[in-house]
Amino acid sequence: MSTTEKPGFFRGLRALFGGLGWLMTTPSAWPLAMVPFVIAPVLIGGLGYGAYAYVPGLIEDWLGSGDAWYASLGIGALKVVGVLLGWILSVVLGLGLAQPISGPALEGLVRKKELELGAPPRPKTSLPSEIWRSLQSLLVGYAFGLPALALLFLLSLVVPAASVVLFPLKLLVAATIVAWDLCDYPLSVRGIPVAERVRTLRRHKGTVIGFGLGLALAGLIPLMLFLLLPAGVVGATRLLHEIELYERPPLPPAV
Repeated sequence: MSTTEKPGFFRGLRALFGGLGWLMTTPSAWPLAMVPFVIAPVLIGGLGYGAYAYVPGLIEDWLGSGDAWYASLGIGALKVVGVLLGWILSVVLGLGLAQPISGPALEGLVRKKELELGAPPRPKTSLPSEIWRSLQSLLVGYAFGLPALALLFLLSLVVPAASVVLFPLKLLVAATIVAWDLCDYPLSVRGIPVAERVRTLRRHKGTVIGFGLGLALAGLIPLMLFLLLPAGVVGATRLLHEIELYERPPLPPAV
């Protein structure tokens, strides 16, 4: 007999709000939760400054300064476009890299929430290992999810009428990617191998899809998914704790 009822789709859907509520009422967790929001502007600002400082020079080295006024004007326009594209890329890379670099802080939220839930303390790992685990999670999720999203996108271009069916499929794939990414934090803190993490989430795919769907819908608002990252990690921790309680074998009867 399990120690709790099996979490279902709607429990997964509510997990994000539970994580957000916990963060709002736990001031001691705020410093950890703020780390991604500090790292992202630093990365974006540094990369953006690099684009401003080096892209015009690279374009001039490649094309020259232009002898005629119209050539000079065209190269100047290319410099402006190059810097703007560099700034856009800086935002994308800054937001993308902020999560794995913030891995130790996000895992700190996992440990803090687990202690509150009564879970045993997890073994400490080095800072590089924590960053690598976070990056590994992203790579695994996107290695399977991005090709599927690309295929669905191409199908929607080839058969526009199928978009009615393809859009929910895209949302389902995005939900799975996001759910894997965030659920992987509490699973990796426990030292569970990647193959077993995949099997665990597959056994509870309804819960995982519900959790990911809430996140994917929030992600339809620009930057909202990044803003909800700490709450999502906390919600995933609570969800995986409930799954662990459900799957934990019963204690033998006292003699």
